[in-house]
This record gives sequence, C-alpha cells and structure tokens, in this order.
Amino acid sequence: MQIFVTEPRVALALASTADWRPAVLEGYSHDASGCLVVGLDHVKGVMAKCDDRSCIDAYFGLFSGCWVDVLIKNTQAQVFLSNSNVADFFEHDRRIEVLVATDVATILAYPTETNLLINRECLLMRARSHIRAIDTAVPVGLRKGYSTSDVEVLEQRLPYAKYFEMVDVTLRYKRFDGSMSAGVLRSVLRSADAVTVLPYDPALDQVVLVEQFRPGAFVRGDPHPWVLEPVAGRCDGNESVEAVAEREMVEEAGLKLLSLERVGNYYPSPACVSEYLYTFVGLLDLSSVQTGVYGLETENEDIRTHFLSFENAIGLIQSGEADNGPLIMSLYWLLAHRERLRKMTSCA
Repeated sequence: MQIFVTEPRVALALASTADWRPAVLEGYSHDASGCLVVGLDHVKGVMAKCDDRSCIDAYFGLFSGCWVDVLIKNTQAQVFLSNSNVADFFEHDRRIEVLVATDVATILAYPTETNLLINRECLLMRARSHIRAIDTAVPVGLRKGYSTSDVEVLEQRLPYAKYFEMVDVTLRYKRFDGSMSAGVLRSVLRSADAVTVLPYDPALDQVVLVEQFRPGAFVRGDPHPWVLEPVAGRCDGNESVEAVAEREMVEEAGLKLLSLERVGNYYPSPACVSEYLYTFVGLLDLSSVQTGVYGLETENEDIRTHFLSFENAIGLIQSGEADNGPLIMSLYWLLAHRERLRKMTSCA
C-alpha cells in the first residue's frame, strides 16, 4: 500500500529508504501541521510504498485522527486524516515538523525503556528551540568564526528521551591551529529554551522573588532544595519570548507586566546543557498586589512569592541565599540600571 505525505522532508525523515515521488491529492486540504483534512482544494506531496512504516505510524500517532484509503491517479494509497481545521502550512511550520519527524525517527532507533513515550509537545519545544537558534544566531566578532561545518559527528546515540533528552555524541572539532581534534564523547542534556523575569516596581523600589522546590538542587544533595528565583518558564508554545514572560508572570506570581527590560540571552552551562535562557527584568505596579501561592495544578506547581526591598534583595547575594544564575545576573543588572528605571518612573 502506498502512503501519501504532504511535506517531502517529513516523509524522508520518517522513511529515508522509501522511493518518495511527487503526487497530488484532490479533494483535500491541510492543517497548520501539514496533516490532511477534508476540503475542496488539492494538496501536493509525495507518495511511496513503505516496507517499514513504524516511524510514520509513530509520528502521525501524535495527532488526533485516523488513516483512510484514497485513490491517487488510479493508485490505492493511505493518508492520515486529521480532526483539526484547514489552515496555512507555512515554511516555518514545515521546518519544525521536519525536526519533529527526525526526533521521532531517532527515538525509535534507540528502543530503550526510557525512550518509549513520545510526547508531541516536548518534541515541538525542542524543534522550536532548534529553529530559534538558527534564525537568531548571535554575532561573531571576537570569536574565531568556526561553525557547525567545522564539527564532524562520528556517532550519536540517544540513551534517554522524555521531557528532556540525553544525547551522547562522539565528535571531532577543528582546533585553533586548524587541525582536527581527536574523537571525544560528550553527553548533553537537550531541553527547550526558557524565559526568566525578575519583577520590579521602580516606584516602590521592590523586587518579587518566587520560591519553589527544585529537583536539581535535591538530587545534588542540597539540604534545602527550595530555591529563590525570578519568575521562569519554558518556551512551550508557538509564541514570542516576550509572550512567554507575560504568561509566566501571571501563572507563577499573579502579576501583570507593564513593560520588559532585556537583561541578556545566554547558555547557563553550554558544556553539557543545550538550554538557552532569555532573561528580563519586568516592570510592574505592586501598590495593590499581595504575596501568595501560585502555579498551575496541571504542572504540579507550588510557588510562593516574596516582596523585598531592592536593598534586601541585593543582600541575598552577599548572604549566599541567592544562588542561581538568572537571579544573581538579574539583580546585578538591576543594580546597574536601577536609578535609570526609577527616574523614568518619577518623570512619568
């Protein structure tokens, strides 16, 4: 039985050995993810006979819908029919779906006990982070200018894949003298990008911190694994980092942003973690707001807010109770820009 897929790059990622050929399906349209829906249009795609369709079934199993038989130029074929609505399938969406399909195929290539559960939302988060890294690459001025083309991957394995992925990659990279390094094995925790926001009221000169249990601190052996942090959250939707900041301020602290001040974008630990952070100071009005406990029950969040004077917040760095990177960086940034922000408020 032939299989029809709308995006050729997705088809190739899911079944690289199949003989995919161009085809046109009449009487259908597609949704924003490239799945087929009933319509009055025609859809261009590719079609092939697949001896092994395990990756194809796993990928489309992440959607709500079913397989149906169709006739394409007198040839019997199967297509996945989605329950969603007709929508544009832009190039940005196509690039994301190619990465999701590639991730599905990689996970199935390493069928361990921890790689059996595939969650589309996690795959989408990682794919969007990958696209964001390519499309918003930072300038190369002081650095040598080497790129991914100067890295040779000898082997890549996936021992763990759930909400995060653990990637084992053996590679060689170009050294500064122009030679290639010896092969090295590195393990990287692959996660999605995230946003942090330190809430600050310049009129009251007050900072808001959130306190919550953190498993990383617990696993390390910290006797007090409840950590003081800025508001933070994953870029888990198709939204801007600014929109993530606004959403997380409401979810984690019950606060409404007035404006954002960018602190910086950075890797907190690029040697072993792919996570990339977008850090802000969020300006707001605390005059009619109280502390409380917030968080989403669906995510098992239990988050307590603290309102502190700026001086007391800075004091947490000296005492050592502020002990995570985004909080320390945000407080020092605020120390440098505090007078400007307060002057802006008094002038307004």
